[in-house]
Amino acid sequence: MATVRKVKRKSFKEDRLVTYALKVSGYAQEHFNQVIIAVGVLIVAIAVIVLMANSRRSSAAQAQRQLAQGMGLYQQGDFEAAKTTFKQLSQRYGGRDGVIAKYYTAECELAQRNHSEALKNFQAYLDGASKFPTFRVAARYGIGLCYAGLGNYAEAAAAMEQVVRETDQKDPRHMDGAYHAGEFFFQADQRQKAAEYFRIVADKGTGVLKERANSAVAFLAE
Repeated sequence: MATVRKVKRKSFKEDRLVTYALKVSGYAQEHFNQVIIAVGVLIVAIAVIVLMANSRRSSAAQAQRQLAQGMGLYQQGDFEAAKTTFKQLSQRYGGRDGVIAKYYTAECELAQRNHSEALKNFQAYLDGASKFPTFRVAARYGIGLCYAGLGNYAEAAAAMEQVVRETDQKDPRHMDGAYHAGEFFFQADQRQKAAEYFRIVADKGTGVLKERANSAVAFLAE
């Protein structure tokens, strides 16, 4: 009678492991090309991601350098060269630096008394200022000056009203905006609104601006 050999549990596990390994090896051999292609696609994808990240960093650095260059020209009073730099920046790059460049393009145009172009660029800045609102109030102030330069005093006064609403009394632009609102409302023949804003400056302003507002209030009361 033949002797039945008892299979040990350890040997059974090892046999199953060997069988599984052979199946995996067979699958890999059968699908070798697909595996190689998948690995290649993954490597290319990683390379693209790395290149894009490096490109973004390089573009951001270049934009910052160009913005600094434009700011330097602006501070030197070379508004034409500064304007050219800011325009190139806003056309080439998006993001924070590109949006800010639109604001400074407007400031250059305003300094050169190109009121229509300045107005267009201030408004372009405001269109993209929801994420980069640093110069929002300054842009509204600039818009008021542009409208005044174009002789549209009603719109100029409305812009300065917005400046007053968006600033607190500690901000110098609050009283400046109120005084300009008074001036522009007066120019627009809205004497009651003019008196309202002159009184704000007369009551809460200081220095020369307060004195001028007091004189304006007295004049409008006659």
